[in-house]
Amino acid sequence: MSIRPLRMKRLDLWLKDRKYFGDLIGTLSDFGNLDLYVSVARLPPQARGEACVTGWVPSRSQRELAERVNKATEGHCDISFADPNPEEEPPSLVNHHRFLRPFEKLVLSFGVPSYNEIDPTWFMVLSFLLVFCFMFADVGHGLILASVGIAVFALGRKGEQAGGALSYVFQSGGLLIVCGLSGVLGGILLGEFFGYHVSYLPSKIALPDPLRIVLPFRPIDEPMQMFKMALLVGTLHISFSLILNIANKLLVRKFRAAFFEGFCWLWFYTGLMYSIFSFGLNLFALTANPIMLWGILMPLMLMLLGRMGIEGLDGLVFFVEAVISTVSNTISYLRILALSLAHSIVSSMILEVGGHNLMVALLGSLPAIALEGLVVFIHTTRLMWVEGFSKFYKAGGIPFQSKIVFDWEVLGIPPPYLEAIQVVSRRTAT
Repeated sequence: MSIRPLRMKRLDLWLKDRKYFGDLIGTLSDFGNLDLYVSVARLPPQARGEACVTGWVPSRSQRELAERVNKATEGHCDISFADPNPEEEPPSLVNHHRFLRPFEKLVLSFGVPSYNEIDPTWFMVLSFLLVFCFMFADVGHGLILASVGIAVFALGRKGEQAGGALSYVFQSGGLLIVCGLSGVLGGILLGEFFGYHVSYLPSKIALPDPLRIVLPFRPIDEPMQMFKMALLVGTLHISFSLILNIANKLLVRKFRAAFFEGFCWLWFYTGLMYSIFSFGLNLFALTANPIMLWGILMPLMLMLLGRMGIEGLDGLVFFVEAVISTVSNTISYLRILALSLAHSIVSSMILEVGGHNLMVALLGSLPAIALEGLVVFIHTTRLMWVEGFSKFYKAGGIPFQSKIVFDWEVLGIPPPYLEAIQVVSRRTAT
């Protein structure tokens, strides 16, 4: 499991004999996973051959590529691989198992991760398990959604060949399975099954102070419990996002920024949320408690002074935005409360209309599952992108593209080169 885009090698290849150019280009075009530029004219005076190929190749493919190139050209080429220079920004290639492909597409829809940035695909999976489950908490509904996901995933390879919008549906099997299992988990924690309140847990689970949440509970009967649960989910999600902020800074050796931005931000946020769970909005009780000084004011002062020391007035702007967004983003998680209440009300209505008949409740839930699943998915994705990614994900990477670009601008390319280029161009077009 890779937490960053695939590691890249810079490829430099010089072809010694032009008669092998067609075989070389054919080999490169068939290989795939190559981001290359081919120059067959306007070579520098110190050129070491008839044609020059430069670009990027995944590190794990360099040995296989070298063997194929040497075989195709019968050894008439010089090929070398090198690590990227510190000032270079290689293209980013993320490549996950077919099960994770829907989450990968959600990440890339927001932006491409930089080469030295954490790829948040696995973060998306864990976030869906955490957030989706309390907005779609029902064991029965979750099992139906997961079953559909399993069927879609099993038929995925055949369905993808259908093309059009249908292919996108068959590519979402992994997402539907995760959402379904997430609903099952939420249903176990809240004791929901097609609107029935069922106790799956052998005993009550009481979360320690200052949370004071006792599971399972029905959101429709105890909305304040769900209110605190929504804040807890937001706290966990944002805190993990800030941990990834620290990790990203450490990966590029920005140690001061990792402390004054990531660590102090996380320190302040955990102190703030601990005080809210402990004292609510009772500011008088909070000011008399040491958490005010050591958990809120101290990290705020360090973050302000540290960021201004690094970026000047831009650091002050960052500080103000961070404090405001911390509060507003946490409030945004109260949509979990609203959607969980809506889910419970709809399930209860279907159960009442069906005369508490399980089969009627099952059949009546099918359209509700489709509609609620879509709404909850949209809100969950929104929380991932806005509240989560805004804390750590820059998404400023250069997308890796499997392509071969030729030096078309120069006229007078000899026939052997031109014929090979035209063959590859027709192959790419088809």
